[in-house]
Amino acid sequence: MQQSESHSKLYGFVMMFLSSSLMGGIGAFARYIEAPGLFISFCRNSAGLILMTLIFLIGKKYYKFRGFRVTPMIVLTGVFLGLLSGLYVMSTQMTTLANAAFLIYTGPIYSTILATIFLKEPFTRATGISLGSVFLGTLLIIGIINYTSGDGFTVSLDLDPQYFAGNMVALASGVAYGLFLFFSRYRNDVESDVRAYTNFLFAVLTLGILVLIIRPDLSEMTTRGWIVLVVAAFITGAGAFYLLTIASKILLAGELATISYQETIMATILGVALFSEPISGMQMLGGALIVLGGLAQIFFSTKKSAPAELEQAEGLAGVH
Repeated sequence: MQQSESHSKLYGFVMMFLSSSLMGGIGAFARYIEAPGLFISFCRNSAGLILMTLIFLIGKKYYKFRGFRVTPMIVLTGVFLGLLSGLYVMSTQMTTLANAAFLIYTGPIYSTILATIFLKEPFTRATGISLGSVFLGTLLIIGIINYTSGDGFTVSLDLDPQYFAGNMVALASGVAYGLFLFFSRYRNDVESDVRAYTNFLFAVLTLGILVLIIRPDLSEMTTRGWIVLVVAAFITGAGAFYLLTIASKILLAGELATISYQETIMATILGVALFSEPISGMQMLGGALIVLGGLAQIFFSTKKSAPAELEQAEGLAGVH
């Protein structure tokens, strides 16, 4: 039993690593697409829905829907998948890739808080320290806390207007991400394929409604832009979100934060390498605090669970 659980957890972490690695590239793709972030996200999730439809048709897996019923948690998971995707891509076009990536990954922290309150998952002192680290890192990235040689550390709400709006959109995407992870913890009785299908379906419906309301201008889209959009939709959309759905079914809300921060590293590297985006020492420190906060949370969680697993294994050995 212990070995099976360990393999399942490892599989979940691998899926999350692959998912976050793929998602890390959407910001770079978006810079080459002459379309608003909401439309790009609509296409990403539509690609996921197309992929899942093909999987069910070719594999003749529609029998998996027998007895399945749609509940509010199923709908909300898909809605927030659409919102996190749309807000995040919007933010990558409004602020630096590093800021957008670091701020969306405040999401697992929100989901941890919600899971502690509503799902009774443990909230330890280590979790509190991790939350504090991420919160401080967020303030450093968006510029509320800054440092100059003359004034030292200062706290100010006079943020850089160039990136302020984008940072706020990125922060909103983090809230949507946290809610997606939280609602994903419900209805674990549903198979991953079915859950992925419904996630994409309700994400597409959500973004489709927003696209109809906003009516984005696509007149400037070039042939290159359409090609990049299709590639981005299937690589950073269908593939990444499908793997995320699998991981969110296996891992606890806090555990999902472990490898998810891989995207922040990739997005930062792409931003600096491809677009020469500026990143200050304070922002680097803020990003490091967010990453370390998430990783520390899982390290202490894993360390705490190890003795229990060992005791369980010894008990089973004694029975045999």
